[in-house]
Amino acid sequence: MENFIKLKKTNISQTKELVYQVANLAEDKKAEDTEILDITKIADIADFVIITSAQTAPQLKAIASHIEDSLTKMGLEPAHKEGKYGDKWFLLDYIDFVVHIIQTEAREFYNLEELWSKASFVSPAEWSAISSEL
Repeated sequence: MENFIKLKKTNISQTKELVYQVANLAEDKKAEDTEILDITKIADIADFVIITSAQTAPQLKAIASHIEDSLTKMGLEPAHKEGKYGDKWFLLDYIDFVVHIIQTEAREFYNLEELWSKASFVSPAEWSAISSEL
């Protein structure tokens, strides 16, 4: 049986700062309705979930590539990723946080915010002031 336990590799304050930067990286590429959910008290799979939207498949790919390329420059590679050009959803799993980049219509359909309704939503005022410079 496959083991689904993930080991944390950073402390929560480092993770939070990085997550805020990632949300701003998405915004750099004109992502819409970016949400950060703190799931530390309700799940063991990660500490944070970032959900953001794109209008088109090329924009979706641009956002995902921008995030992945920026984190790669820091020496961080996703433990898992899903999605490819033309898809409606990209997922980047960095163990401590997961990034969902979803086309608007698919986001409305899947309604991930409802799935994580018990999470603490981080106010955009808190994370948007942080620089996306990595």
